[in-house]
Amino acid sequence: MQSVEGGSSRPGNAAGAENVFKDQGAPQRVYRVAIVFPRAQPYYCKFFQRLAAHPAIELTVYFYSDLGARGTLDPGYQVPVEWDLDMWTGYSHYFPRNYAPRPDLSRFSGIFHPSLIRDLSPSRYDVVVMHGWWGATTWMTLAALFARSVPVLMYSDKNVIDWSSGWRQSLRNRLLRAVFWRIRAFTAIGRRNAEFYRSLGIPEAKIFPTPLAVDNDFFQHEWRRLQPQRPALRTQVGIPSDAVVILSISRLLPWKGILHLVKAFSALRDYEYVHLVITGDGPQRTELEAIVSSQKIPRVHFVGFQNYTQVPAYYAMSDIFVLPSFREPWGCVVSEAMNFALPIVASRDGGAVGDLVEDGGNGLLFDYGNVEQLTGHLSYLAANAEVRRKMGEKSAAMVVDWNFDKGVEGFLQALQFVESQHRP
Repeated sequence: MQSVEGGSSRPGNAAGAENVFKDQGAPQRVYRVAIVFPRAQPYYCKFFQRLAAHPAIELTVYFYSDLGARGTLDPGYQVPVEWDLDMWTGYSHYFPRNYAPRPDLSRFSGIFHPSLIRDLSPSRYDVVVMHGWWGATTWMTLAALFARSVPVLMYSDKNVIDWSSGWRQSLRNRLLRAVFWRIRAFTAIGRRNAEFYRSLGIPEAKIFPTPLAVDNDFFQHEWRRLQPQRPALRTQVGIPSDAVVILSISRLLPWKGILHLVKAFSALRDYEYVHLVITGDGPQRTELEAIVSSQKIPRVHFVGFQNYTQVPAYYAMSDIFVLPSFREPWGCVVSEAMNFALPIVASRDGGAVGDLVEDGGNGLLFDYGNVEQLTGHLSYLAANAEVRRKMGEKSAAMVVDWNFDKGVEGFLQALQFVESQHRP
């Protein structure tokens, strides 16, 4: 493997993952797989480690950006971010140079990596996995892969509940249909992701469930470790040990719905034992803090951005978790909270909600922006400890089966299907 311009590689074994598949014996086939991915994120990179630990997969990942890897400013959080966990060992990875005049993952023209055309050759890789279809690099790379007859597997978090509408949606769907007929297989991170592919005419035989999970082992270990420390953890934030704590973890952006959560919580002024903890940072933080201050909303705690290994303390001190986002593509924080046996309150159009939140079972759903509904759910759970306990127990039981190993299994099935269909 030649080094990509501007890239780096740290080969090694994923911590704890090298023995996961030791009983499967030597594989008859090893797939050389390249994944093209926007940026490093803990839940995806931990999955890449587990994927690379499978004896049938030789994995290389190309990241469009080093956001989250080198302490550069993250526009979503508005703070420098370098994730404080091992996300790199176990697979080769590269950061190819971005030649865009104004590099920016949020702009189509801000993503331009011509070296990928050279590096993603059929002599190096049996299958190339593209994450989504955003950016100039993606379309340029897809065209080159199709021209070379390199099998492409699509891996995205697109939700069937759509942001766009009207002519924009129609134009996008026409473009995607033209591209999707050349894609050999599709991995579906959840039910609503699969429904999106079906809505564009993808046959069931080409869709493979690959659950987007989190590191359940890590979070469950932290839950057991931190449970005895709940009073001390609350004291550090200025919360009484006997309070009911509502938690939300998010980038502070308008579409994340945190303003609606603050408004809903403000209606609970008479619930003097209920506190709201908002973990995260972003462009909307100043506005949110100003609203809390000007309206004198008590018991709201902004604790800022917390790194990967710091977040478990906030789950452990909490009683209710809220995801109020507008059409969240997925929402891995839901899985994380479920590992801490928390009931989930969420807007009903989030991606993860379709698989992981059972309304009235392990959580309660509301229509995005409906502050009255959200207030009702919060007041009901805050006043009913037994309901919270039962819902939390169901969350913990449900998340066990939503794990990395099932994702690896789905990926491997997709690779096998691609090989069976491939005709150079």
